[in-house]
Amino acid sequence: MTDILHFWVPGIPKAQPRVKAFRRGNRAGVYDPGTADGWKLLVTNGVNTHWNRVQFTGPLRLVLAFVMPRPKAHLNRHGDVKWSAPSWHQSKPDLDNLAKAVMDAITQMQVWRDDSQVVQLEVGKGYGTRSGCFVVLGNASSTDPLLKLDFQRFVA
Repeated sequence: MTDILHFWVPGIPKAQPRVKAFRRGNRAGVYDPGTADGWKLLVTNGVNTHWNRVQFTGPLRLVLAFVMPRPKAHLNRHGDVKWSAPSWHQSKPDLDNLAKAVMDAITQMQVWRDDSQVVQLEVGKGYGTRSGCFVVLGNASSTDPLLKLDFQRFVA
């Protein structure tokens, strides 16, 4: 088994959209709107760059730190972050849907057999100067310090 996989995905994180239902005449169906496809491609590029192609087995721990771009209202006229600006991103996209998009991309790359192997999931989102997501994957019993979410490392 691979020891640990960690990488940074630059870009604006996108949530996995809900499946949409439709009806045409007597036929009904569902489809994925595909709004997260660009983001998922960035995640798969990160996996391709850092993964050694040995599939993870057994129970896994996944840490995701999403860094969202700051709105201009958080900045003063000099471009510095206002003291009153929040650190945590408390609006959409929802944290669970952000995690789902990353997990789906990792599953597609066959890094693991199935995302049900993830038995521990630690996820956070906040504002920062560089938007993206830090991804860390390892064995659930690992004591590697990378598998602890220290979110303040990623946000500013």
